Amino acid sequence: MDNIRRRADRCAASGVNCCILFGSHFRWDFMPLWERLHDLLRFIATELHERQMVLFDHHSSVLTHRPRDLHEALNIWRRNRHHVPFYPSRESAAKMEFAGSRLNDWRMTDVETGEPAYLPAYNAEQFCMNNPDFQRAYVHYLKRLLPETGIDGLMSDDGIFYGGWRVCACAHCKERFNREYGHRLPPVRDTAFWGNRGSKAFRDWITMRFQSCGDFLAIVKSALPSLFPLLTCCSSSDGFRMPAHGMSYQDFARSCDLVLLEMTGSTPTLAGTWDERIPSQLLHLGIATQHQVPCIGLGYGFFPDTAFFIWALNKFLGSDSWFSTLKGRLGGSQDQIDALPDDSELVGEGYNWEQAHPRLFAGELEADTNLFFSRCTRDYYSQCSEDYVSDYQAGCFALLKANVSYRVVTEIPRPGKVRHLILSSAACLSVDQHKQLAEFMKAGGTVIASGPTGHYDQHADPVPEPWLLQFGIRCELTELARPGSFPPYENLKRPIQIARCSVPKETADRAHEDWFRVPVGKGWLLWNPERISNPGVASAVLREIVHGKGTLLIKGLPPSWRTRIYRDGARLLIHNLPGKVDTLLHAELQNQFIRQRIVEKLDFAPLEGDVVLESSTALDRVLLHSPDLKDSRPGVVRDKTWKLDVSGIRRYFVAECFGPSA
Repeated sequence: MDNIRRRADRCAASGVNCCILFGSHFRWDFMPLWERLHDLLRFIATELHERQMVLFDHHSSVLTHRPRDLHEALNIWRRNRHHVPFYPSRESAAKMEFAGSRLNDWRMTDVETGEPAYLPAYNAEQFCMNNPDFQRAYVHYLKRLLPETGIDGLMSDDGIFYGGWRVCACAHCKERFNREYGHRLPPVRDTAFWGNRGSKAFRDWITMRFQSCGDFLAIVKSALPSLFPLLTCCSSSDGFRMPAHGMSYQDFARSCDLVLLEMTGSTPTLAGTWDERIPSQLLHLGIATQHQVPCIGLGYGFFPDTAFFIWALNKFLGSDSWFSTLKGRLGGSQDQIDALPDDSELVGEGYNWEQAHPRLFAGELEADTNLFFSRCTRDYYSQCSEDYVSDYQAGCFALLKANVSYRVVTEIPRPGKVRHLILSSAACLSVDQHKQLAEFMKAGGTVIASGPTGHYDQHADPVPEPWLLQFGIRCELTELARPGSFPPYENLKRPIQIARCSVPKETADRAHEDWFRVPVGKGWLLWNPERISNPGVASAVLREIVHGKGTLLIKGLPPSWRTRIYRDGARLLIHNLPGKVDTLLHAELQNQFIRQRIVEKLDFAPLEGDVVLESSTALDRVLLHSPDLKDSRPGVVRDKTWKLDVSGIRRYFVAECFGPSA
């Protein structure tokens, strides 16, 4: 109790407003101890409430530790000690019952062996979200959890198909597939189904996976009181492997009150960069914006430098920050682990600076460029990253490095909302999206498309008239046959041959420097048959976006720094963060889960002299703010050009620009 009070005091002093549990994670393993565990949680909640903080419970709804021998039991201790690995023997687990059914009867089934599926990464088994007995049991537990603990929110985790394509062949999944989609799940030797993107039944199997995960969270939400916050874990919604797991916050967001992105691994990376996660992070931010809910970035670190960096990166992107040390994956001796700082001791600098300067984190992203994420292309057409996801990500990287403030969207924007919409290898487009794109361009927007575009409908069925043809662009998509396999797509040999666009000579003659330019109403369609990941295409896209742009430009920063602009009424807020830093790794400790060393210190090169801010509109004044400075610094203006003294800034700064009415 005293330790909890001390940690709560440190959290309050560090500007924390919410604590999230990171222990007793596999909650079903603790069933014999729930009463005592809930007493503990209520004590924690009470102490936090007295200090004006809230408590969220964070547990796995579906995973349960089931090590099969001593080696696997020790593996939990080495790689996932933060789960607090309390678990029953397999003999005892076989007898455990709750809410009228046995826990072992809820387990997912391997589609190949017919046996309970096993997850080596966690030395665990998983309960199936489609099992009605499990659904009722989990709702029963939640009805008990809330009044017994006094928690203020719930992070219900892992309701996905963790085992990938190997799960789930339980009777309930098979029955749902037959009842709702009209198919029987075939054996894994049937490669006309497994891994065959031409199979409607296999595409329905993908649809059911996403639907199952989303429906389960809806059941969880229905069990909670009105306005009780719910979120779930999700480390990616854009990866090409997501159909194997049924994981996407596009489905989760219909039930969740917050969008979470788990920034897995080290932030920054061991190489000192952070942009590798940008496609996932901006997709989650886009989903949060669409559903008008907050977005939280969960980053892991162990020392003050990384704790500050994770906070700064989240603020740069426009999300809230959740920091955790995740010491349970370090596998060190108890003395080594005890010597590390507590989470509450690491976050104070960033969190307190944010609380002292709330006006710097207001407003919305100032973006006249949207980048479209084509989920139907990823789900039903793509079999490998190169089919679609690599091109989506290449667009994200190019815009970020060019310091273009852009937003990732999952829907075609409304006419007049933004100037530019980028489609990168969006092979699948629905009829409704055809109409929305036409309206967007007729109203004055420019669609910049590259690679395969609109050759299939939203289910990846070929369309009789490809989208480009209505603009007079004839394009053939050359596809190589790919046989099915189990597990799906693992038979693809690298380098993988991917679809290529080809245009006949009479069409090609209309192109200028490989680009087709077609006026549509007040706007334009620009299309390049090459993919954006091919040399030169991304730079050409950037030229189109930057041309004529110049409302606000910041010059003089090192090329590695990144800039993102927000608007709050008449104020503009320019956030700036180094895109690369030097890292010093810990001499001994490493993350045992990913077999990677951990970052102990970061070396930030200090800025020198002035940066120049050019604005096409009048600004009354500009203030420079940074945690690296004792006080804010005013900018100096001549004509419409402002000079900002950035000397001494190393890690992060915000230029606050006041318009005439601000």
